[in-house]
Amino acid sequence: MSVKASVDEITQPGEFTAQVAISTNTPYAVASVPVTMTVAPPNTWGKITGTVRGKASEGSTAPLKGATVQVDSWASSYTLITDKDGHYALWLDARNNPLTVIVTKDGYAPTVTTVKVVKKGTVTTDFTPKKA
Repeated sequence: MSVKASVDEITQPGEFTAQVAISTNTPYAVASVPVTMTVAPPNTWGKITGTVRGKASEGSTAPLKGATVQVDSWASSYTLITDKDGHYALWLDARNNPLTVIVTKDGYAPTVTTVKVVKKGTVTTDFTPKKA
């Protein structure tokens, strides 16, 4: 069995899970069936990923949860928020190159860099903004 991921909610490759409910006219309960859908990226897509770590005045660093990572291209803009470990990730078409990546977080100086996505590859771009 195959299913197409042609719904607005599926914008990124990855693994998605759900439950399929089965209805019947029997008086017996029928359990839901767990399903997993793996969405592969198109051949022209690549992944940009990384970690944002905040740099304190004494020089130590720690993951920055909730930092904003703005990815701008000639075609579109994407706004990501880092997770509890300071991680972010986005798959997009390499034809969007070059990308301008801006990282911001209250209390830290904004950081900007230019990145190019590689078809079928992953580019890791880490950031360590300084305390403002």
